[in-house]
Amino acid sequence: MSNTLRILLRYEWITFTRNTYQIVMLCCTFLLGLYSIYYGQSEIKVQRDTIRDVIAIEKKEFDEYRTSFQEKSTTESQKKKLQIASDPAYAWHRHGYHAILHPHDYAALAIGQYDLHPYYYRLTGMSLHYQIFENEIANPVKLFVGNFDVSFLLIYLFPLLIIAFSYSLYSGEKENGVLPLLNIQSISIRRIIVIRLLFYFFLITSLALLISLIGLFVSGDILASENSLAAFFWMFGVVLYCAFWFAILFFIVSFKMNSSFTAISAAGIWLLFLVIIPSILNVWVTTKYPLDSTSLAEITRRTSLENEEDVNEAKEVIYEFIAHNPGFKGSEKLIHNNTMAKAYAALTALKDMHCQKDVDHYNNQISYRNQWVSGFHWINPAVNMQSIFTHITKTDLSTFRQFHKAIELFHSRISYFYFRKLFWDKSITEEDYLKLPTLEIQTDTVKWGTLIVIGMLKVSSAMILFFGIGFIMMKNKKI
Repeated sequence: MSNTLRILLRYEWITFTRNTYQIVMLCCTFLLGLYSIYYGQSEIKVQRDTIRDVIAIEKKEFDEYRTSFQEKSTTESQKKKLQIASDPAYAWHRHGYHAILHPHDYAALAIGQYDLHPYYYRLTGMSLHYQIFENEIANPVKLFVGNFDVSFLLIYLFPLLIIAFSYSLYSGEKENGVLPLLNIQSISIRRIIVIRLLFYFFLITSLALLISLIGLFVSGDILASENSLAAFFWMFGVVLYCAFWFAILFFIVSFKMNSSFTAISAAGIWLLFLVIIPSILNVWVTTKYPLDSTSLAEITRRTSLENEEDVNEAKEVIYEFIAHNPGFKGSEKLIHNNTMAKAYAALTALKDMHCQKDVDHYNNQISYRNQWVSGFHWINPAVNMQSIFTHITKTDLSTFRQFHKAIELFHSRISYFYFRKLFWDKSITEEDYLKLPTLEIQTDTVKWGTLIVIGMLKVSSAMILFFGIGFIMMKNKKI
């Protein structure tokens, strides 16, 4: 390290330690970081507690069904329990399975879509779409405000901290009359600004990394196989995002204007990236790809046979169901047994089949919106980094789409498990409870990592662009 570099770094350190305002800002930011960790943990803890409760409820329910085979059916309640446990005419719409999307260990750092989409569903053999779209009522004010998690702190508040520390690196020296003295030194003004910028980069980025490390260690085992890569991506993303905002500050400082111009310009870019562009894109995408959910209104209504006492109508529904499900071909010979139960089971399956086109159209609308907005990540690295953080913690929209695809397969297994018993007039045995359908969520780790890397390359490109332009302008412009 050269003597000049040591002097510059020592000067910046002394200046920083004597600036009470900057120290207070760092301390307040650190305290906000601790609160953001606590907030995220408390939100995810509520969800994990809920998940434990619903798992316990499901386990208790099926344990009672299994034990009913071993109990003597002497009372009416025992007989009823055994009937629900063994008779598929009752079991297909009473046995409840919980499809659960367990939060990633680091979900508390970037809550993402977890406050918008249900993370568990109770499924029976009844209509899947009815059960999926019958959501709980959420607090719209809370959804609008969002969550004060670590990603919010990093994306929104740390850029303001960087602006407050760095906007006067050049203009402050010029306004204090120190610039002419610096200009006669052997080291160039540009190099001095870069060194001072690097000092604050390491200072503020270290704070961001410290908060992130605390959040990572509190949230889960950082050395676990499923967490180590996510932790690396998160830390690298923090460094990259801070570097992007320092590159913007260097670009603005390179104009060599006064402090007011630099501060206002930096704040304007912050508003542009974090408020104006997202708002414009939100309005634009709403206009370009409007979400029409009116077609789903019929799905969320319970339906039944037009005439519940008309056996012929019930048989027609069963025949239609069998025609679309070759695996049940031949069971029409047993149509006279449990006719109405079979008809209602067939009706729910046919309802899902008839409504599938509307559901696919609605899901495609969401997919088109998401793809269209993703195409503008090049011009908004801030929103891009927010998307990267949600990908890292698996709280992004694509994770919930994978969850819904897994739910569709899970529901088909549930329906088949009971319908094959119902339509073939077979009872559910105690041994069948050892082969209950289970939820399987497929994850593609390679695609997951690729999406994150591509997103970071976009932010890196913007960072290099701003820094490169600022580096050239700082050299060519006069004092």
